Amino acid sequence: MKKVKILLLFALVIIFGVNLLANDWEFGSEGGHIVPMNVSNISIKSERLHFKLEKFKSEYGTLDNEMVVTVRFVFDSPEAGEKYIGFITPEGGNEEWDEVNHFKNFRTVVNGKSVNTVSYRLTDFVPKDVKKLEEVKKYFKEYDEEKAKEEADYYKRSYVYYFKANFKKGENVIEHSYRYDGSGGVGIVDFNYVWSTISKWKNQKVDDFEVIVEPGDALIAMPVIKTKDGKEIKWQLAGEGNVDYAYKENYETNEPYKILYARLKKGYLYFKTNNFKPEEEFELREIKGLRVNYVFPDKTEKGFKFKDDLTDNAYSIKYLDKDEIKNISDEELQIMRNYPYALAGYDFSDKKLKDYFSKFLWYVPTGKDVKLGEYDYESVKDVDKVINDRKNGK
Repeated sequence: MKKVKILLLFALVIIFGVNLLANDWEFGSEGGHIVPMNVSNISIKSERLHFKLEKFKSEYGTLDNEMVVTVRFVFDSPEAGEKYIGFITPEGGNEEWDEVNHFKNFRTVVNGKSVNTVSYRLTDFVPKDVKKLEEVKKYFKEYDEEKAKEEADYYKRSYVYYFKANFKKGENVIEHSYRYDGSGGVGIVDFNYVWSTISKWKNQKVDDFEVIVEPGDALIAMPVIKTKDGKEIKWQLAGEGNVDYAYKENYETNEPYKILYARLKKGYLYFKTNNFKPEEEFELREIKGLRVNYVFPDKTEKGFKFKDDLTDNAYSIKYLDKDEIKNISDEELQIMRNYPYALAGYDFSDKKLKDYFSKFLWYVPTGKDVKLGEYDYESVKDVDKVINDRKNGK
């Protein structure tokens, strides 16, 4: 399904999507960059942005990832005074809103002091000081002008979050963190972040900018980041793992675009740049396996693969007929049997197995103690049955 694009007027944190399944896609949250709620003469001197995928136990008992965002800003203010800084979370799509707060654990420290974040739903009961904020007025004006009245009323259910920052003249440090769930389909989850709203600040850029992505053991895909002057950002690896680029075709334009794929054993990815003006938003996609609703490239620039016939059939051997099974060699059966272990990071002692799986980008051996899911164990048992039947002449 084509993902619904959500209008962001400005976002610190999350776009609350609808928490409903529509064509196997569940709209959750989206991160973003803090902005001044009124016209500002404050510039951003530096920003250190840290993304971390962190596991939590879902309501279904599964271990899923949430995105934890931690940011440290240094601002330059020409004068002292209290400033409103915040974000609006417009709803995504025209479905029924689940009224669940997908944004969690927001914390802010301004010049070493913790400050409280206030949230209001944009209804008629919003306090007057919130209604007077320039970004709130712009938000309502655009929807009143461009949307039918019922849709304008619908978007009044969005939330505004803000905090009051007592700035001193000169440098001011704001640190904040939060976590959010992503928007996902079958076996994939998108953790997106809107940073084009950097342009809301006076200098419309970040003088000194650094991003760290800590994906844990997840297989991730990130489109290449370009700045407004066409410069391509180069990611660096601090740690161990497989990192490489590949090209995919944009289903809307049919034009190829470049994606970074990574599966780490430890460490993180990062880049640093000066005068950062992003052309597009940050996107990170977690790919939870190879039997997912995702079209993989044939190979990466270094020649890594993602799938082949054996990995495709590893989970479906019980559906093959006898003639098809006869065409599978004993060596291929061993590869199919051990594929779930390879995907989980098992460090094979058998050189043939290790060499075979090492041509896949997702294979990053971590040790002998790996855990398989329920369907993985079923797949292993299915292949074992074929192996035993062959040994017994069946």
